[in-house]
Amino acid sequence: MKKRRLLKIIMLLGDVFLMYGSLFLALAVRYGDFSLLPGPQTTDFVQQFSVIFIFWVAALYAFNFYEVPSLKKIFDFFKNITAFSFLAVAFAVVCLYFDKTAVITPKTILIIHVLFFAVSLALWRYLIALILKNRKFKEKIVLIDFAPGTEDLVDEKILSSHGYKVVALFFLNSKDGEKLRSFSGVAKHGVISDINKLKEIVKKEKVETVVFPMSFNGDKKMVQKIFNTLPFNLNYINFVDFYEFLMKKTPIEAVDEGWFLENASRFEKKTEKIIKRSVDILFSTIGILLTIALFPFIALAVKINSKGPVLYIQKRVGKDGKVFRLYKFRTMKTIENQNNEIWRRNNEKEVTRTGKILRKLHLDEIPQFFNILKGDISFVGPRPEWTKLVKTFEKEIPFYCLRHTIKPGATGWAQIHYPASASVEEAKEKFKYDLYYIKNRSCLMDFSIILKTFKKLLS
Repeated sequence: MKKRRLLKIIMLLGDVFLMYGSLFLALAVRYGDFSLLPGPQTTDFVQQFSVIFIFWVAALYAFNFYEVPSLKKIFDFFKNITAFSFLAVAFAVVCLYFDKTAVITPKTILIIHVLFFAVSLALWRYLIALILKNRKFKEKIVLIDFAPGTEDLVDEKILSSHGYKVVALFFLNSKDGEKLRSFSGVAKHGVISDINKLKEIVKKEKVETVVFPMSFNGDKKMVQKIFNTLPFNLNYINFVDFYEFLMKKTPIEAVDEGWFLENASRFEKKTEKIIKRSVDILFSTIGILLTIALFPFIALAVKINSKGPVLYIQKRVGKDGKVFRLYKFRTMKTIENQNNEIWRRNNEKEVTRTGKILRKLHLDEIPQFFNILKGDISFVGPRPEWTKLVKTFEKEIPFYCLRHTIKPGATGWAQIHYPASASVEEAKEKFKYDLYYIKNRSCLMDFSIILKTFKKLLS
């Protein structure tokens, strides 16, 4: 885990270095003078672009360039680089051409700079990927059992891509052993139950981390064996914490009353609440002012395309189980049984031509600025669900009511990581991301979600 954090810092510093390096190279190529660096004009460029680079770093974060690994899918990687390049140019144009105090308005240099940086960024991330594949870089770990519901983490490809190598799976209970044997291929030394053998493996393989299950403290026999046998200087991590660190979601099986008291029931700091509400009021007001001119045109398009009201109003469940009315532009035909259809994907045939365009551009969500301004929802939080769906989920998904301990949002951690659910099982998977947000929520996390939401809208 320490290596991953260090790697992210190195990636960030490398990006900043490449930004300035690409700028100097673009200037040298443009003016045909590779001794240009000390000149006064270069200083002007550095000062102007230093402000722009702050935005570029934020954009890189939004486009997942600081995920480890960032080269999960080559197509997505280059798609993100292309999108980032266009966004980088657009922001630089806004800063440089509309800033009256700007002393430079580069055109060719800006394009060359972005091209150089995009190419060098791709090569830099490829180098990072090679480092992660290096065995010497991988952090060796031992898994002591694992929590139910976290089996998706016990995958060699997932662990390896994140820079981890499992050398052994340890257990004491024979029943658990049978369960774990199906995962024995993940570990170099397979599944073992002899604590002395585990000690030898830890010493021989130079293991750095031991990941133990949530039930570890309740198993006095196992705790005693580990305490008396393994070195104290190892990094001991709870399996659920390790799972959350890599997967960015919380297994429902790890949630109980104790989890709620420890994580979900905390009072939000007064300053944090004031900041969040102030941001909601400010930006929902700006959003309304910027989009209010579109309302008549969208309303006309909705009415021309199909009969029925312009707005679709649905009862949703908010904070503390309070029911409120969520506003959206209507995108479907008005039919008698529309409120009996539970899953959105089952109704795709009923979506109007105008509705398809509105959904594609997310313009149907614009009226939710009024919900945010009223305080029904925030910009960021678990997506509010329909009252009928909530009743189903509360019966089928354990601790689903925890979603209602905080204010719902127009966007959220689950929305940027998982598509709209079309079954109880998918809703259960999405709920894992909501639990992660409830546990780790902060103003900084909200800001990162907003950045990633913009990226998702752009793509």
